[in-house]
Amino acid sequence: MSETLCPCGTGKPYANCCGLYIEGGQLAPDPEALMRSRYTAFFQCNYPYLKKTWHPETYPEDLEQGEPSNWVGLEIIDASWEDDEGEVEFKARLIFDNRLEVLHEISDFEKIDGVWLYHSGEFLHDDEPVKIARNAPCPCGSGQIFKDCHYQA
Repeated sequence: MSETLCPCGTGKPYANCCGLYIEGGQLAPDPEALMRSRYTAFFQCNYPYLKKTWHPETYPEDLEQGEPSNWVGLEIIDASWEDDEGEVEFKARLIFDNRLEVLHEISDFEKIDGVWLYHSGEFLHDDEPVKIARNAPCPCGSGQIFKDCHYQA
């Protein structure tokens, strides 16, 4: 029986990766681990975890309304932290309206009372959404063609 791989892209089983923070009660040790677990929480639509890891000054009260949920990939470009401040640059891919979109962001994190929290981010606009052909490989990496996987009629 194979274990489910973590959606954050590390190649590790969920239970030994983001599951440690989302379900296991452990604190993310650094901003990159927190970013990965937050991506996984978005993937799962786990809004309680997102709220718990969001800085109270910047948490949006309407987070659950209209939030996309077809996340299909995360790439960490750079991560750094010192003392109680950190930054993670990433690209997260999602499918919306049968188009592949890329969210490119530089996120700021703050450590409060020993706990890393997402504070805010700066969006970098790179590419326009790309329409996905029905018979193309699905961008989620499942090995299926798009029309048999994430396509929405």
